[in-house]
Amino acid sequence: MSLHEWFGEREVLLTGVTSEVGRAILEKILRAFPKIKVYAVLRSRSGYNKDDRIKRIFLSPGYERLRLEDPNALSRVRSIEGNLLYESLGLSKEDQALLANVSVVFHAAGPHDTVLEFCQDLPNLKVVAAATNLFRYRGQIAETLLNEQVPDVPLALIRLPIVGPVYKEPMPGYVEVIKGPTALMVGAGFAFGHADYQAEIIPVDLAVNTLIVSAWERGLRSKYDKVSVYNATSIGCSWGELVTYGNRGNLKFTYPTFGFRGMTNNVVLHWLAVFFTDWLPSVICDTILNLFGAKQRIVAEHVRVQNALRSLKSVASKSWSVERNHVNRLYKRLSPMDQETFPLEADIDVESYVLCAAAASRKYCVDENNIKIVRGFTRAIIFLAIVIFCFTFLF
Repeated sequence: MSLHEWFGEREVLLTGVTSEVGRAILEKILRAFPKIKVYAVLRSRSGYNKDDRIKRIFLSPGYERLRLEDPNALSRVRSIEGNLLYESLGLSKEDQALLANVSVVFHAAGPHDTVLEFCQDLPNLKVVAAATNLFRYRGQIAETLLNEQVPDVPLALIRLPIVGPVYKEPMPGYVEVIKGPTALMVGAGFAFGHADYQAEIIPVDLAVNTLIVSAWERGLRSKYDKVSVYNATSIGCSWGELVTYGNRGNLKFTYPTFGFRGMTNNVVLHWLAVFFTDWLPSVICDTILNLFGAKQRIVAEHVRVQNALRSLKSVASKSWSVERNHVNRLYKRLSPMDQETFPLEADIDVESYVLCAAAASRKYCVDENNIKIVRGFTRAIIFLAIVIFCFTFLF
């Protein structure tokens, strides 16, 4: 049975819908399966109730393609108030009854113990596809359970590398928030790591496809079969190549920070470069803005980028040995049409991928006023340096 046929009119439970992967899963399954129904578990937060939060997701730029292709897609989503830290996910008895026909669960919200225990009570469950962090493990990361105890549920465990910007769908390079891989790819700052090591990054759309296809494959088998484990693929280049392409992209789509753009595994060099070429100019720039009564903003941008890049440190500082045979075999099981719709690995033109990410970051994540400020301050510093040089050596 093809993947499209198997999903058909199924009812799906989705956790972590507000996360990067969760938002992308919701968009893809609604667009790919026009008869599917989704229950999304989330909390009211920051003055927005559960329904408001779903509507805000639908109004985001990442859902523009879905809104054009299926304006009524939101009608196939029902939000349910819950909390994954509580027993039975904090669901009311009435909401639990709504899930009686759920046969597929996508879990994209971190630790999965509570979710798997809850899923044991779903009467029509066929599969739980749970995303987990590849870097929880050490040594040779095989495609088997590694000292993990899981409840008796039909489980597909998908281990993801660091999730990066979109490769192709719903739009090439799309990104809403500057996180570690994006900050490196758009040349936003100076990172710590080994430039020669494999960049363990997966585009978010390939991560989503791996979850969907894994759910299909595990759902075809008996619920009593063993757990399926898949180590998702990475983009197939080094950290250094990403830095090189990111620097090129930064020339066209500037990011509003100072300093060097690159990567080193020398602690002292990294600290000196960040402090003197990025943090210090940012502080001086904000001080001048403050003197003129303008909003201080450049230090905040610096901190945001450095926090993002810091999240790469533990991964980029180590060479990882990952087995990925199951994903390769899984892709070959798909029909030609499903392979086109749900690619799991791609011969990525990394330079084009990085350039698209830089363009999307500039459009969706950058304040143009910050770019003007950084450019103006940089030109002023260069002019001042030239004046000092001329005065010193000519007079």
